[in-house]
Amino acid sequence: MQVRVRLCKLLRLKDKELLNFCLHRQSVDARNKSDVHFVCSYVVEAARTPCNATPYAPPQDVLLNETHQGEGLNCIVVGAGPAGLFAALYLVQQGAHVTVVERGSDVTIRQAKVRSFFDGGPFDPDCNVQFGLGGAGTFSDGKLTTGISSPLTHTVFNQFVRSGAPQSILTDALPHIGTDRLVDVVADMRNRIQQLGGTFLFDSPVENFLLDGGTVRGVVLRSGTKLSADAVLLACGHSARNLFELLHQMGAQLIFKPFAVGLRIEHTRSFINTAQYGALFATHRDLPAASYKLVMNAPSRSCYSFCMCPGGVVVAANSEPNTVVVNGMSAYARNAANSNSALVVNVTAQDMQDFGFGDGPLAGVAFQRDLERKAYLLGGGNYLAPCQNVADFLRNRTSTAFDVAPSYPCGVGSANLRSLLPQPLSQTLCDALGYFDRKIAGFGTSGVLTGVESRTSSPVRIVRNDAFQSNLGNLYPIGEGAGYAGGIVSSAVDGLRVAMHIVQSHSPRR
Repeated sequence: MQVRVRLCKLLRLKDKELLNFCLHRQSVDARNKSDVHFVCSYVVEAARTPCNATPYAPPQDVLLNETHQGEGLNCIVVGAGPAGLFAALYLVQQGAHVTVVERGSDVTIRQAKVRSFFDGGPFDPDCNVQFGLGGAGTFSDGKLTTGISSPLTHTVFNQFVRSGAPQSILTDALPHIGTDRLVDVVADMRNRIQQLGGTFLFDSPVENFLLDGGTVRGVVLRSGTKLSADAVLLACGHSARNLFELLHQMGAQLIFKPFAVGLRIEHTRSFINTAQYGALFATHRDLPAASYKLVMNAPSRSCYSFCMCPGGVVVAANSEPNTVVVNGMSAYARNAANSNSALVVNVTAQDMQDFGFGDGPLAGVAFQRDLERKAYLLGGGNYLAPCQNVADFLRNRTSTAFDVAPSYPCGVGSANLRSLLPQPLSQTLCDALGYFDRKIAGFGTSGVLTGVESRTSSPVRIVRNDAFQSNLGNLYPIGEGAGYAGGIVSSAVDGLRVAMHIVQSHSPRR
């Protein structure tokens, strides 16, 4: 009732003139630590045009519009991450015949394999944190923040809610699903695609493409099975190095794409909450675990926080044996003891040459691999991750005990992480820690660092034309792995818009 009264006053409406209202966006304003509060905006329906308001019309939800213009179209979607799932769902709703080919396992089996590896079991290079239903984002924070501006984000968020994501993602300024809920969301999307006639082939890595005069006609699976299609949508994810190498050999146009590498930093959740909300509000029951976003733009290169996981853990995210890769993951409640984020430094094509990896389109892949193998050895083998106190990293010395208990599940080994990264990158991290410490007191002098964070985004772009096709015809590179997105939402949007183009360009068979 208080909200209704305040809206009427703000909009200069009588109570009977306010027909309906609903929360549109909610964020936390913590600039004044003695007055931390929510900032809310509302969508209202009124009997007359109100003051102090702007007209609002929600974008179209394209997954509610079934034209069946895709009837007769046969599509293969390689990869069941956000780009692949949303592309497949749109295509099958429009009447296309869709086969989703996924290197990893279905979500239940995938969860069991990941948990087993975290507990010391065997590593599966085909099914892990990177590969399987839902893609790499399934074992993350399920973060839905995005820098893109597209009306298709409305469709993506609505579909997530239809598939079981919390309603709060529609209104939170920093929405997230959480890994514990995301597994059910992607399973629901799989079920919906299957109900509409789509097919999933799990544990089915693509080993080759059927090529006919420069046009892709289908794929060859590791089993030897050949699948033909009118269109092959490549939603392989940023870790599908075998496919990058295969496409390069086949003559697909690939270019190096700048990305970033660095380390995961962990502090206690209580430290971050106090730093962001102040001591008075740090434990307030209505406030979520606090997040942060830090950026240092230096003349030579930038350093920034990435994929911040409040109340989360650091996970083993390698996709190749005898390597160590770290990432962050949070459950929906975000109630783990620590909060973590990547601190990463941008790398360029010139860096690849300076670091000795050449100027080819796959130079970034080679650099990633080198870092990940070095991290494995530096940690002591057996998938232990190299770890160091922030203060010791700055002093260039190995830690003898950790200030914060590392959450990396496979165990850590004490190491000097300054020896892991090339000197220009480690020096930038040192400079950034000092700069960030002035933004959040104690941030750059406490906590632990774990390495190596090397999968921030794809190091490759598979070039596509205005019709979204590679120079190899009928091959449609989509999503983060292809170099056209960065995160769950932008990947889903890219999958949708390419699928929409394919359907719109298709002439239904009569």
